[in-house]
Amino acid sequence: MEKNLKPNYFMKKIITLIAISILSTFALADGHKDPRSKDLSIRETDKKPGRYFEDQPDVTDDYQIHLIYFLGPDEKDREYDINGKAEKIIMKANEKFFKATKNKQKLKLDYRKDGKLDISFVRTNYMHKKFYTGGWNMNFPDYYLNLKGFNNPKKIYLSLADIKHKTDTGQGGFHHAWIFLKGDFGTSIHRTINHEIIHALGFAFPCQKTQERGGHMKSGILSNDGSHKFPRALYNHKKDYGCPDLKDSVYLTPTSETPFDPFQIQCSLAQTARGILPDMKFEIPKRYNHKKLLNLKCNQFCTYGVGTYKSDLKGRKSLRKKRKCKLFKLVARKYFIDNLK
Repeated sequence: MEKNLKPNYFMKKIITLIAISILSTFALADGHKDPRSKDLSIRETDKKPGRYFEDQPDVTDDYQIHLIYFLGPDEKDREYDINGKAEKIIMKANEKFFKATKNKQKLKLDYRKDGKLDISFVRTNYMHKKFYTGGWNMNFPDYYLNLKGFNNPKKIYLSLADIKHKTDTGQGGFHHAWIFLKGDFGTSIHRTINHEIIHALGFAFPCQKTQERGGHMKSGILSNDGSHKFPRALYNHKKDYGCPDLKDSVYLTPTSETPFDPFQIQCSLAQTARGILPDMKFEIPKRYNHKKLLNLKCNQFCTYGVGTYKSDLKGRKSLRKKRKCKLFKLVARKYFIDNLK
């Protein structure tokens, strides 16, 4: 029997086709289906004396923060990695970090055997225009750097991206901090660097007192008040209340007597909430048992191994369906509480 197709049937078909076309465009924008997104070749014009395209042999097996001078395909090479400018900026930022801890600790930076700061040069051969306006964490830049081999689980990455971002001077998420060098910093580039590095170290965690707006805080270095101060809720807690303290991060020197690795916390939460990286073992120190820290979210993420995160994102989208998400939260939370007892 032949069906009588109403006009709205054809309209639905047209809308569906348009939607598929738009989604395909976004998929290309993310770079995963564009062959240029996996082009890891090095341009001959970028090869210059004193420049390194890979992380150099480490002088220590300790946790470290590795620096990258990052360029888009059409950006002018201002040679920050080899003319001393990048090192000067980072060393000054570390001095300010030291002062904010009341001269107690600095960041553990990655050095070469010759005593110089280890700075890698990376130019991507593909950069969609949306990356000059949007977020870089868990997006193509993170993905590309993982493909280039910058995925050491004992390193946090700080990239000085020589671009002009439309809205931000810096961005930071667990595992990676980005500084957009052509932004309008005024005199605050060092504050921006430390602000984003602290984000890359996992802060502020949901259990941090005065935490707000995601990983931010009401005052101090993680706020918008312009201050470089480290509030008590972030650094050197008056008492232990089951929430991580910045002074105990393995990425600070001298190392605390009770150090923690932020990878273990972030990736354990993500692994439990979303089942990612099933072959790796992550554990949260049992002393970190604050209920807000362990309150799993469906969009919990771990950027280690983000080179494979394309398939992980599919999982994240499915978890956004409320029923499935609630089920995951209940099961995962019970698993966490049982294992922390």
